[in-house]
Amino acid sequence: MTAGLVAALIVACAVLAVGVFGAVWRRDVSAAVATIPIMFAGGGIAFAGVARFSAAGGTHLLGQEFAVLLAIASVGLVGLGLGIAGREGNR
Repeated sequence: MTAGLVAALIVACAVLAVGVFGAVWRRDVSAAVATIPIMFAGGGIAFAGVARFSAAGGTHLLGQEFAVLLAIASVGLVGLGLGIAGREGNR
């Protein structure tokens, strides 16, 4: 049995839902910001899955490259969010 596009999208939706649930559940800003990479990982899984199973005959690396770009952006966003939350906590 192999994993198909539907399985990849179900996993992506599940990971995204876990990230959203974690962000909504936490009252602390820094803990809610820490769930952003989980949401971005769900999007990255979706892009990589669609690129893998796309009908075009080209290379299948575009979705993987975009997933890496999302991972880098999420790390930067978490750093920025924690920096802002740290500054607000000192006031």
